[in-house]
Amino acid sequence: MRAVPWLMAAAVVIWSPPGLADVERTFDYRYDSVWSGSIRLIRADKGYPIKDKDRENGFILFVYPGTGSVKECLGSLQIIRMTDERGFRKVRTKLTIAHQPSYLEVQLLDGLEQKLREEYGRPPPPERDPGKGGPPKEQPPRDQPPKDQPPREQPPSSK
Repeated sequence: MRAVPWLMAAAVVIWSPPGLADVERTFDYRYDSVWSGSIRLIRADKGYPIKDKDRENGFILFVYPGTGSVKECLGSLQIIRMTDERGFRKVRTKLTIAHQPSYLEVQLLDGLEQKLREEYGRPPPPERDPGKGGPPKEQPPRDQPPKDQPPREQPPSSK
């Protein structure tokens, strides 16, 4: 009887429908490097036909060669400019391949990471987003002077 929960969990993993979620990866490389590396990986290295692409909006639609009854699967790679919680620029990728298990998406993003490392070396030092220059500075209350200035003298009251 103890094996029943394990068997049920294994059945869910084995028979889960493929492609339920996007596979994401965040890179420290610049957007232009991730974009061109992605195009070269998909078109030149893998030989997948690209159906549509938009560099400015960050997406690539391609055809993944399926197996069985599904001969062509639509693949979608989103390339997103973002800023992390510390204010550093990053590039996030989201990959979906319809009708395929997620491990294929993971393998393709692993290939992209390896390609970026081989072609560009280590990622460049992180850049701060000018609009997010770190934690906000503490502002003194309006009725108190800043800490680096002496207090203003109050005029004598006329009581």
